Amino acid sequence: QVFACPGFFAMGFCLTHLFESGLLVLNGLSILNEKRFLRKYGLDKPSFGEGVKNQVATFLFALRTYMRLPIVGMNLLIILLEVVWG
Repeated sequence: QVFACPGFFAMGFCLTHLFESGLLVLNGLSILNEKRFLRKYGLDKPSFGEGVKNQVATFLFALRTYMRLPIVGMNLLIILLEVVWG
């Protein structure tokens, strides 16, 4: 078992588990609907300027557009690793 956590960490903390949890967060952020959810909070369109709200809107826009294929690739990699090494 190449990717399994050794000994003491077998039930909790492992690098692959951190990667999987980060990927789950990215998946959740990438499927937020612009019209139904993000518009309520003003995060549907990125606007350039100061402030945390503008940075979050720009990040969500970039995540939905530029990171779509890399997220699909990472999901396929995790599925393959889970199938092969359990």
